[in-house]
Amino acid sequence: MKLHPILFAALLGLAACGSDSADGNYNRAASDELIGEQVDAGTKASIDSVARAATEGNILFPVPDTLTRLLQQEQPQAQLPNFQDETLVNRRMQVENPVYLKGNFDGNSSPDYAVQVLQNDSIHVLAFLDYTTRARAVKIAAYPARQLQDQWYSVYQLQLAPKDSVVQDPRNQRKVTLPTDGVSVIEENRTTMYVLKNGRFIPFDARE
Repeated sequence: MKLHPILFAALLGLAACGSDSADGNYNRAASDELIGEQVDAGTKASIDSVARAATEGNILFPVPDTLTRLLQQEQPQAQLPNFQDETLVNRRMQVENPVYLKGNFDGNSSPDYAVQVLQNDSIHVLAFLDYTTRARAVKIAAYPARQLQDQWYSVYQLQLAPKDSVVQDPRNQRKVTLPTDGVSVIEENRTTMYVLKNGRFIPFDARE
């Protein structure tokens, strides 16, 4: 496996720091052992996380174990989508983790998940409502995946639309306040927000 550029840059920076403070050995690179001694546990964990997420030309984003178990139970054929390196290189990534988010979409006191998964050649955005109690799965939307070299990728990002946010309602040409958290799906040139109404997710600007 090739060394991912992000991981390489992190290790290179750590090596430079070590050589400047390595028991007076200022004129030679610090050894791996010395770097290991001087790097704190948090930095090591960050580097390890990048290494685990990086594969040949792809970026995988982790999700919580609870959500992983829900997907295995409810959507055993689905898999978490890959993202291409160019998504990060072109600075189009607008959220910390585009794969999933946590919110309160049905307005009760129990938290909910939204997650995107790859199924065949499509990206499905799913919600797991009240996952701490009875975990009800509801489909939010479906989008085409992007194919490159016989692999399918996501070009979408999930972003929370918080409750009480003031948003523009294009139907009535006025600003309204969101009654619950919503799910925004960010495409390359478009963002669509979905809200839960009468047990199903609909685009915010759609007519019922």
